[in-house]
Amino acid sequence: MMEKLKTIFLVLLVALSLVQSYFLAYSMPNLDAKAKSELDYVKTEPLGEEEVVNNLISPELLILHMGEDKHTVFYPSTQPYYDIILKKLQDRVFKGIQLEASNTVNWDQVRQEDQGVELRFGRAVPFELLQRVFKIEGNFVLSQDAIERIWIFSSKGREEVRTFFFSEDGRRVYEATRADLTVGDVEGYVGFGQFWDAYETDNGQLYYPTKPISRLLEIQVNYDRYSTDQMQANLFFDPNTTQSIPERLDTPLFYTDGKRGLSVEPASGWMTYTDPVAPTNSENDYIENVLAAVTFINQHGGWNGKHMLAQETVLEGESTIRFQQYYDQLPIVSSAALNIGYMQLVLQQGDVSSYERSLLVLGTQVTNKRSRQLLGGEPLKLLLAQAQASGRKVKALFPAYKPSFIDDQLSLNLVWAIRLDNGEVAILAESSPILS
Repeated sequence: MMEKLKTIFLVLLVALSLVQSYFLAYSMPNLDAKAKSELDYVKTEPLGEEEVVNNLISPELLILHMGEDKHTVFYPSTQPYYDIILKKLQDRVFKGIQLEASNTVNWDQVRQEDQGVELRFGRAVPFELLQRVFKIEGNFVLSQDAIERIWIFSSKGREEVRTFFFSEDGRRVYEATRADLTVGDVEGYVGFGQFWDAYETDNGQLYYPTKPISRLLEIQVNYDRYSTDQMQANLFFDPNTTQSIPERLDTPLFYTDGKRGLSVEPASGWMTYTDPVAPTNSENDYIENVLAAVTFINQHGGWNGKHMLAQETVLEGESTIRFQQYYDQLPIVSSAALNIGYMQLVLQQGDVSSYERSLLVLGTQVTNKRSRQLLGGEPLKLLLAQAQASGRKVKALFPAYKPSFIDDQLSLNLVWAIRLDNGEVAILAESSPILS
């Protein structure tokens, strides 16, 4: 009997030991540091897609020179030809980059007589970033130059292809002395434009169609929008500490955590976020700021559709980076009535102090397609001359969408837009019905 009691007692001791081991393993006191960094509070909800800078750098337009002073222009919306030419050029290798005198070539003669293609960017692209898009061999780490256009042409009567890169101010020209291109390649690119709309130019800077353009459609699209709560969760380190500041019904909503601020216009869905950055006298690095801007958007809201690096403004030690939004391969240009169509960030040495964007997310349901006509010829030339006469230099002309609300959809109306030398984009002319 005594042995039986001892056995039961030992079993109880073993069971008690197991229970104690369990509580020791799973109920240990929290020994982590009580103080948390600000980033520990962030539990951001993925909203839009992430992007890499390579996908945000593309030519604003391609100009095809077909010889005999004949030209045409391909925009990103000129599909599939724009993409075909761009992809072929991205597969080629450009070697032996060397600086040349700007007058090393008679460019007026080349434009009028030789076949070729010009790639023009909306914003000059530093060599280091351009190498992420094209296979350009060379060490440009120490080069501060940025390229505004690339001109590839085959000299008339000669079996050679020459490739030149033009700096933003036009004073420096670089030639790829060993480019992986043939005369047949150039003829192939030019061949796509033989039966396209004819364009002309007065000085080689601005090209405009000789006749009205009627290949594009006006459309209406559905849309959704990110909520203010979603953006607070993505932008504030601890959204629970933010407070709303009461305003009148006709003013933007405003939220703050005491340091950072978020302003949202309820009707349009335009958002402005500010995070003060201490001023510094150090010089901004453009590439660092572009990469930081892309990373910031990836982490705080993501990309609501296709965008393209379009503009930089430097003022008092700050760098303003703008990404142009596209829909159906056409840029969306804001109007006075509706602010939409771009993301813009202000940075200082990679630190973001301001972030503006639309909370609207355009859908894929397209309705009410309508063929419309864009001005061409002398009427368009006159409008361009008037824009130039106002003291502004017009750098580019391109078709675009002007947005407006119609019931529960967004109407995207066709317009001619211009980009000025200061980077500003403005609407030049509305489209009109096609006359039968």
